[in-house]
Amino acid sequence: MAHFILIHGASHGGWCWEKVVPLLKAHGHSVVTPDMPGGGADHTPAHKIDLPLYTRKVVDLIDSAPSRPVVVGHSMGGISITEAAEARPDKIACLAFLCALMPVNGQYAREITAREPGSLVARSLEMSNDGLTYTYKKSNVPTLFYNDCTPEDIFRATERLRPMPRAISMTPVHHSPERYGKVKRVYVECTRDQAITIELQRYMIKTLPPDKIMTMETGHSPFISAPEALAKNFEEIAKWAGA
Repeated sequence: MAHFILIHGASHGGWCWEKVVPLLKAHGHSVVTPDMPGGGADHTPAHKIDLPLYTRKVVDLIDSAPSRPVVVGHSMGGISITEAAEARPDKIACLAFLCALMPVNGQYAREITAREPGSLVARSLEMSNDGLTYTYKKSNVPTLFYNDCTPEDIFRATERLRPMPRAISMTPVHHSPERYGKVKRVYVECTRDQAITIELQRYMIKTLPPDKIMTMETGHSPFISAPEALAKNFEEIAKWAGA
């Protein structure tokens, strides 16, 4: 059975995987869904959060895994799993980017999303007064993140969003062909995504081609809108990777 490390995206927490986890566990897999620094129930002060701290969180989970894990990054989670793979290439079965940012060497997250200056996500950003975090315009969140979710799920998710540390999106990501380059990668594209549009997803896929591409006809949050299909895809990825 496979071991999964599921890394949430910006402003979310480990809670976002709550519909997927029992489906994977029912088939005998083990799963961890951490709250990244400043996300979910983690209250690390924003001024203490940077990309190395994020990466260390993922690396520690890889080091303590019972077997070579499938490491999944959703959205902004693609940044920290990339850095973690550079640090621990031999300890990972594969990386799975779920409508996630997949940077080339030296690129930072904001540099990728800035390719679409008029996008809904760009128009939704609201910076904190101290410039350390950002949130999303609440009126835009249902369309941005949850456009194919039920009203009940939208309310439940929206109420749990947290300010996102800005340092994560403004720090260049570094990886090498010798280390990151030998880790298997899968990209799960979501065609109805309004946060990381399918055009932007396919730009990243073309720029840094993964070993495998999967497609879901969902918005940005298939873990809420299509958990059964997502869990099935995760299991297929694990089997493909030999996890």
